[in-house]
Amino acid sequence: MSGFSSRDFAGDAGGRRADLDWLRVGAFGLLILFHVALAYAPYDWHMQSTHRFRWLEGALLLSSPWRLTLLFLVSGAALRFMTRRRTASQVFSARMERLLPPLVFGTLVLVPPQSFIEARDKGYWSGDFLHWWLSEFSPAGIADSVPVNHLWFLVFLVAYTLAVVPLMARPDVAGRLADGLERALRGWGILWVPIAYLILIRLTLYPWFGLTNRLTGDWYNHAQSLGAFLFGYLLVGRESVWASLEKVRRVSLALAVVASVVMIAQAVHPGGGAFWGVPRNAAYGATQWLVIATLLGYASRYLRSANTPLLTYLTNAVFPCYLAHQTILVIAVWLIAPYRSPAGVEAAILIGVTLGGSLLVYEVVRRIPLLRPIWGLKPSDTPARFARRRALLRFGIAAPALAAGFTVSAALAYPDFDHARQYLSELGGPTAANPLIFNTGVLAAAVLAGLAGLGLGLSVLALTGARILGLLTAVVFLLAGAGLGAAALYPWPDPRHLAINLALGIQLAPLLLLFGLRGRSDLKALRLFLAIVFAAMAVLTVITKHLVFPGLVNETNVGWWERAYAVVLVGWVGVAAFLLERRLRAEAPRGGGAQASATIG
Repeated sequence: MSGFSSRDFAGDAGGRRADLDWLRVGAFGLLILFHVALAYAPYDWHMQSTHRFRWLEGALLLSSPWRLTLLFLVSGAALRFMTRRRTASQVFSARMERLLPPLVFGTLVLVPPQSFIEARDKGYWSGDFLHWWLSEFSPAGIADSVPVNHLWFLVFLVAYTLAVVPLMARPDVAGRLADGLERALRGWGILWVPIAYLILIRLTLYPWFGLTNRLTGDWYNHAQSLGAFLFGYLLVGRESVWASLEKVRRVSLALAVVASVVMIAQAVHPGGGAFWGVPRNAAYGATQWLVIATLLGYASRYLRSANTPLLTYLTNAVFPCYLAHQTILVIAVWLIAPYRSPAGVEAAILIGVTLGGSLLVYEVVRRIPLLRPIWGLKPSDTPARFARRRALLRFGIAAPALAAGFTVSAALAYPDFDHARQYLSELGGPTAANPLIFNTGVLAAAVLAGLAGLGLGLSVLALTGARILGLLTAVVFLLAGAGLGAAALYPWPDPRHLAINLALGIQLAPLLLLFGLRGRSDLKALRLFLAIVFAAMAVLTVITKHLVFPGLVNETNVGWWERAYAVVLVGWVGVAAFLLERRLRAEAPRGGGAQASATIG
């Protein structure tokens, strides 16, 4: 055989393998549990619980040798499937479009909260988040290396894709390499050849270079991870290899159990480093491949055709969940650990919050075309008409829930907070234990307000053609976003915090929308709702400002009045955005709307 051919994909319809997808989903699910366990392990991690358990050292070692190596193998196989009907340049472009936006977004947005919390917790940063972020991405901070934390996996995937480009361009060379590996792995070679390689690099490279998860100088890691990546890329379509893995699966399982026990015993025993660590490292390398071979063999045997709706959902969810999970976990530990709950209760909460929060992120971003690329999702097949407007409206739908979540979290982190007497802004002031929570929420609300305002204004334009009223609606929300953003960056009692008064202009938005949508008889319920909201905000303003019933609002109850005002001021946006998004969704297929020809979203 002189190169890759169609026989490399025999039996793999659609360019996918359900067994490999199941392994990928399982490995990433295990990664979440692994990271939760690190919060309790006797190691130094980003943010840890007050509970520590020595026995986790051995438990974590059960998956450490093989979990990420397996993921690199599966990633290499996935890249090979991409070459089935594409040229090398097309595969490279598609891979970079999928990997680079999440890597940049994650580095700038998702990782900094983790690093900031770690810096505050370990005492080497005492300032606020904004200055931390600016410090990290200043010339000096970049020169000192920008942390990527769990995103190192993406960095390595980008590098390995670059490394494999020559093989994509020369399938004849790739074919000869695959032929040679296939011959070497015949029979029992499927076990002893990879084991010998992994033991060799563990004995020779690991003592010198260790394991840093940094692209430069991490030669042991590259030897194992790039090796696994190439294994998957070159051999995913060679049926003799998979037949051998299936044939030896029972033997590899038995040997994997024995090797794992020996490896853990060597790691936790005081004398485990005897004989220059050779027995310990040999047990590690053997365990690494025996577990992978067992999983590949059993999955190929029983899961190759198990392509279910659940697998489709989880496969699509893996990338966004991977991006989000560690940030959610670190924040959750930071908020929950100070309460010193029983370890079992605390761990259950962390697992639920991390997994549930990650899936919630996926559910949100998969519905918003603008967000899909930066979260590692392919562009949706949503009809183009009104897609951008609807995406912007979804920010408005999410805004009230996000604001409520951050406010409740900030209040929980401020045990002595008096809801009757204190203003919400005090949750982000100097008396709060964790002002970052509230101020981060306000800053997020500022961004969402601006995006939602654009969506509302463009929706008015799409449905009625009322350009001026649509523009004024957007401007009011953009000013509100600017005011909220300034308030978040300059917490009370900084006088610049008073810029939040710009947000009060949002009181005019229901009236603007009401007039802007007056020509739509099918939106009577929405227009009635807007009229009620405007009247409610007017009444609350009059009463709170003591223009009538002086003394009704006083220092003993002003907090509750402010809460009621905030619920109306923010909550109506979610309802209005939801109703307009539903209207646009109904309009899109049939081409309705007064300004169909002018639609750009």
